[in-house]
Amino acid sequence: MSYTRYLIEPLPVGEGSQRERERALAYDLLCRLLDEEKPRLEHDDKGSPYLPDHPELSVSISHCRMAVAVAVSPEGRVGIDVECRRKIGDGLMERVCSAEEQAAVHAAADPTMAFLQLWTRKEAVLKMRGTGIQGFGSMVDALTADNCHVSDLDTHLPEVVAALAYSQN
Repeated sequence: MSYTRYLIEPLPVGEGSQRERERALAYDLLCRLLDEEKPRLEHDDKGSPYLPDHPELSVSISHCRMAVAVAVSPEGRVGIDVECRRKIGDGLMERVCSAEEQAAVHAAADPTMAFLQLWTRKEAVLKMRGTGIQGFGSMVDALTADNCHVSDLDTHLPEVVAALAYSQN
């Protein structure tokens, strides 16, 4: 693998709990990205996934009630986030958005999805940094990271947004 790759797929309806289906789909996507039948996936003490047999690769996994996303990169750290439409609690926007970002969200045709797209960008960056949501205090400034590239991803799902963040070594 010579470049950052990702897959996003809708969460299938089926047997087992939602959590079990999310994990199964994430592992299937990882197998496809690596072109391996049974890669070993582990999590560090912060809960970040890693591939012990591929220390040269960075991996990120995200899920929401409608989709799962997985990214793998040999080029540096990677973070991916996927979110689906949901009610946004009072005060959340003020805690994670600058005044300019709040104004842009409120001016959007669909403020909820605009906020969630911004959220996915920021959470992808925090995952790339290795802090995940524990870096919540830095969410307002998350998009100002040096040597960080952030892209919105097309999910092909109308109620789902996603973003990818990566740094180059």
